[in-house]
Amino acid sequence: MAFEQFPVVIGFEVTLACNLRCKHCASSAGLPRRNELSLKEIIQIVDQFPDLLVQEVDFTGGEPLFRDDWFNIANYLKKLDISVRIVSNGVLLKENISRLLDAEVATVGVSLDGLENTHDKLREKTGLFKHITTGIDAALSAGIPIAVITAVNDYNVGELPELFRLLKNLGVRHWQVQPIFTRGRAREKELYLSETSFLELGAFVKKHNDPTFGSVEINMMPADGIGYFTHLDSRDTAWQGCSAGMSTCGITADGNVKGCLSLPDNIVEGNLRNRDLWSIWFDTKSFAYNRKFTIENLGENCADCEFGQQCRGGCSVMSHAATHELHNDPYCFHRILSQRNCEHTFSGPLKDDYQPAVKGIARKN
Repeated sequence: MAFEQFPVVIGFEVTLACNLRCKHCASSAGLPRRNELSLKEIIQIVDQFPDLLVQEVDFTGGEPLFRDDWFNIANYLKKLDISVRIVSNGVLLKENISRLLDAEVATVGVSLDGLENTHDKLREKTGLFKHITTGIDAALSAGIPIAVITAVNDYNVGELPELFRLLKNLGVRHWQVQPIFTRGRAREKELYLSETSFLELGAFVKKHNDPTFGSVEINMMPADGIGYFTHLDSRDTAWQGCSAGMSTCGITADGNVKGCLSLPDNIVEGNLRNRDLWSIWFDTKSFAYNRKFTIENLGENCADCEFGQQCRGGCSVMSHAATHELHNDPYCFHRILSQRNCEHTFSGPLKDDYQPAVKGIARKN
């Protein structure tokens, strides 16, 4: 049967160049890719989006604001009535406020990876935290929607409650938390998230996303790598498997098409300098890891799981980063709690002392 879904959301890495060298960068961003797409080439690619029913384009990097012509691309997408979002490290946020307003960018995702000392240490730049929070405050005051993004690891997981209070005081209303991807510089620097810290993260998100425990003051958005299939999963609907190549895809700065930009660069479906996006997207061989998935593809972490067919092995990026395989994500509430035979630890409403309860579980990783 021919594949009939469309890529409604596209991640577009407009450059791999970056003005920081963060310890936990999964892309090892810094220098631009060799032979990055020109503005003319990007506009030619963007012109293909309406026929593919693209609704949203998320600019990423590197640092997208580091590319001088990002504004031209965003304005062109606005003319096509395609929503634009940007993920930024925040260094250039304040000086781009007027352009972000003119381009009617729907959301600016700004990275904040802990309290001041932790953030500056991870990003290897003293004074960065104050610069970023000042930029966030200025952007919010100007009416730009800001979503803070935090890559959670064993160094900053304990700071989440205090970071929550700080973001609340800043007026931030959207916060995406995601487990760290142990790829790129994160692997080199040996940054990781233990199973116990992962459970702690899940309990934190659950507590602050559930109106049962009080008013939801910040819309906390769990990334795809946080789950699955216990009451710690705070999604509105149960996880239905990785969306890479199903309803989303990514385009790298040199024109490669990937199911997800966070997947390794050797998992590509074609290049837009050689083929148009329509032919790549609807190629019967494209994104086979998801489109032709069967339960036989599940790795050892997921092979015996009753949710395997629906889940398809969790987040593809987390799975590959942790095990070098797809459909084998070890970061799974159901798997960890089942192995530890202690799901009762999290039964019923989560209380304010959820962190000690989680820390009391013996490490097995």
